Amino acid sequence: MRAVFIDRDGTMGGGYYVEYPTDYAPYEGTRQAFSELKKNGFTPIVFTNQSCIARGKDGGYDFAAEFRDIGAEDWFICPHDSDDNCDCRKPKTGLLRRAKEKYGLDMSECFVIGDRWSDMVSGGKMGCRLILVLTGRGKESLAADRSKWSEYEPLFVAEHLKEAADILCKKYRG
Repeated sequence: MRAVFIDRDGTMGGGYYVEYPTDYAPYEGTRQAFSELKKNGFTPIVFTNQSCIARGKDGGYDFAAEFRDIGAEDWFICPHDSDDNCDCRKPKTGLLRRAKEKYGLDMSECFVIGDRWSDMVSGGKMGCRLILVLTGRGKESLAADRSKWSEYEPLFVAEHLKEAADILCKKYRG
């Protein structure tokens, strides 16, 4: 299996900061990106920090229904706040390690698409190939936050998730 791990907030949709999950809406092309990845032999999996759960701001939001509806094959959610010291909150690698164990993945054959430095560090530590999108905090990740992930280089930088999926499918289809 060649998994593509996709961040939610700022990558799939939403904005710079999503406080409540109901404030989120997918960007144009997100659903098509998931479909395109599947058609080209990739398994799209969402991996996301959702501190709104720990902060009691999720209101019982059904993330699973959202991710199923958008076309994700699976999802891994960190429900903790930054002070909880868990092993799954990006930039830590717990979410990706759980996926690796569940599916027996060769992480060097997997990709991470995200907009934040923490997405890039989490994927980089696990040996994934990295793709940065310029939506959400992508531009900040290339500028002010670049030092936080300077030991990793993205495979490429895309304007948005749909472009990332298109390039990935063209160059790396399996």
